[in-house]
Amino acid sequence: MLKFLITFGAGVYTGIYVSQNYEVPRVDDPQKLIQRLNEKVKELMEESKKKSAAEKIVHDIKKEAKKILDD
Repeated sequence: MLKFLITFGAGVYTGIYVSQNYEVPRVDDPQKLIQRLNEKVKELMEESKKKSAAEKIVHDIKKEAKKILDD
């Protein structure tokens, strides 16, 4: 119990410190986050239905390459 309280207190303190000293964007409402998640899942499901196995592999490789180049 004490370990939990110390961890929780440290997390709260860190969150307050970060929010006061850095420009942290606000988090969307949970309903909006769930809506965006559902839209993304639908989009991914539609993409997977339309593409063949080879097209999926090419798409995944391009996606990973873009991630590497962006970093």
